[in-house]
Amino acid sequence: MEIDHPLVEPEALRVKKFLAEKSPPLVAGLIRLLAWTLRFRLEDPEKIFGRDLEKPRIFAFWHNRILMMPFLYEKYCPGRRMLMMVSRSRDGELITQVMSRFGVDGARGSTSKGGADALREMIRELEKKGARDIGITPDGPRGPRCKVQDGVLAVAAASGIPITPVTTRLSWKWELSSWDRFQIPIPGAVCCLVVGPSVPPPPSMDPDKFGPTRELLETVLADKSV
Repeated sequence: MEIDHPLVEPEALRVKKFLAEKSPPLVAGLIRLLAWTLRFRLEDPEKIFGRDLEKPRIFAFWHNRILMMPFLYEKYCPGRRMLMMVSRSRDGELITQVMSRFGVDGARGSTSKGGADALREMIRELEKKGARDIGITPDGPRGPRCKVQDGVLAVAAASGIPITPVTTRLSWKWELSSWDRFQIPIPGAVCCLVVGPSVPPPPSMDPDKFGPTRELLETVLADKSV
């Protein structure tokens, strides 16, 4: 048995390395293939995508809408790049590699591990000239579902940049039994991207003052996600 152990571990590492290298292009290709079957609509009553093009934006969307968001960002925000919070888990690495193929970079961290580092990275990014957009799933990565955590509010408060809520409405979809009720479009569905209205940043970095902004963002996302 002792002789087998040195052989098993390198094999496991090789499998993990193979998946890390080969899976992202395949997953990205499947997303593009699925998108090719969909009919897209854009609802942007405030014309957010058409104004202040030189300024970075803070996008917030529920975790269960994450599948198509990188493709939609590439489609409707051409030439821009986004920095998005992604967990430090093995799944997070795969997600980061997939998103990079759509112009979305990963800031590794979550509410459970490394979140403070990721938030600081995002705040520093927004201070740069030519800063990337910021993307956060405010209820991720573990929920509660459709409840805004402090992260996106802290980034908005520190930068003074309004939050842009975005969501998708799918005419046909599969909904998984996961904690977030993850949504997958059924081929041929209409996928409507709904943008705004903008939510002003909290007036203070004090988390005790986040309440009104949190409630407004939850209300806007809930109304748009019907």
